[in-house]
Amino acid sequence: MKLKIKVHWIFKCLLTVAYASFIYYASSQDTSSVPLPSYSDKVIHFFVFGLLCLMICWSLSSVTIGSKWIYKIILAIGITSLYGASDEFHQFFTPNRSVDILDWLVDTGGAVTAGFLWHIATYNRQIK
Repeated sequence: MKLKIKVHWIFKCLLTVAYASFIYYASSQDTSSVPLPSYSDKVIHFFVFGLLCLMICWSLSSVTIGSKWIYKIILAIGITSLYGASDEFHQFFTPNRSVDILDWLVDTGGAVTAGFLWHIATYNRQIK
């Protein structure tokens, strides 16, 4: 397998790790006193993990993995989904937080949507 890394890849990865750390920090907080409308947390999960997937796609855009773009998108979706699962597991140990498999499914749905949007954006750019 051919693997090539560009120098600015490290900068992209640092920003992505910083954002993932923000997600970890936010999920460590007690949100029992924050009033949210019903199911609004699902919308938040969708966009937060969608952005994480976009950032991972952006980071992976500087790396050559084989010759197909789909490998990068599948990898980004997989990483985001695993991070969402680990976030739910982490919330099991956080006071006043709950583990919800629907949150993980929404996290993965946000990642799939973001991966699809990343492909559309980069494909249109490559044509021009």
